[in-house]
Amino acid sequence: MKILIISHEYPPIGGGGANACFFLAREFARMGHQVAIITARFKNCPEKETTSDGVLIYRVKCRRANREKSSLPEMFSYLLSAWKAAVQIAENGRYDTCLVFFGIPSGPIALHLKFKYHMPYIVRFGGGDIPGAQKRFRLVYTILSPFIRNIWKNADYLVANSEGLCLRAQKFEYRYRIDIIENGVDSQFFVPGGIPRNNDEVRILFVSRLIEGKGLQFLIPKMNSIQEKVYQKTGKKVRLVIVGDGPYRQALESMVRETSTGGCVQFEGRRDREEVRLYYQNADVFVLPSLSEGMPNVVLEAMACGLPIVMTPCEGSRELVTDNGYVSTIEEFPRSLVRLCTDSDLRLRMGRNSLHRIKEHFQWEYIAMRYMEILGETIHERQTS
Repeated sequence: MKILIISHEYPPIGGGGANACFFLAREFARMGHQVAIITARFKNCPEKETTSDGVLIYRVKCRRANREKSSLPEMFSYLLSAWKAAVQIAENGRYDTCLVFFGIPSGPIALHLKFKYHMPYIVRFGGGDIPGAQKRFRLVYTILSPFIRNIWKNADYLVANSEGLCLRAQKFEYRYRIDIIENGVDSQFFVPGGIPRNNDEVRILFVSRLIEGKGLQFLIPKMNSIQEKVYQKTGKKVRLVIVGDGPYRQALESMVRETSTGGCVQFEGRRDREEVRLYYQNADVFVLPSLSEGMPNVVLEAMACGLPIVMTPCEGSRELVTDNGYVSTIEEFPRSLVRLCTDSDLRLRMGRNSLHRIKEHFQWEYIAMRYMEILGETIHERQTS
């Protein structure tokens, strides 16, 4: 099978969606399929390359300036460049089917390829491409809504990575079926470390981009109270280790100073993949107090490293957290953290449950096979129509 993937984000740029694109393409290629990706060019990345697994990558020029996020003008510049490249690739390569990461900005390209070349396509939602996800884009969503509905209407399949994301999409448009295929995790890379930890300290880890939607502004003011309760019961200190960077960092650092939580909150900045793994392996508990998510990769990575999880009831929480942690509201968050920080046996048991869930449900090889089933269906339906 010849598979064309269109995604404006692919490592080294982007976040969870970019990682999912990388691993799915890799697994498709390992299965023996021919895979090409059209993505955005960033700084010194080569314009064209073939990975060690045989994935062909085309990077098109756009105005992308930031590794972690893309503005609307940057997305539009990518759309124009990728559209031209996709037409050339489709004419030369005659691909069988197309997988689109995010209905916006890549969906219009897939729609054009379907009408011109009869190429079926699947839209894999990212979250931000669903109207209503971000209030600051309310006007943009209003303008784009008719185009988004047309992209969804003509797609052969629509895929969400969690039940919560599926429900959010159905709230916008209920007429179309949406399949749920969760994210996976690189469980050969993210593994428990077996590293002796500081017995005098319980480390709570947060890993993500520092934006308001991640909810740290609700957790930081509670840290002194959490530390006091844990120390009273165990004699141990508590430290919240924050790994990541972003536009909200300065506000969070100001909050730490204002709430005098500097003794138990530590900012580590952006780290590379190997360093992030060490942070997981040195932590005791992983937290994600987000206001909204799709299927957070950082939670999967933490689980693969054997950590118990405390996260808010946002999208993805139902699939990820059962007997391996707590799904807690912002108000319940401190209580759940105190419970875990004061009970090492509970942490160990929930950490083992995290590992078991990863092994049973979130291997990329298994996730890729589920995508291959519907990719194959798109080709079969085209041939029989």
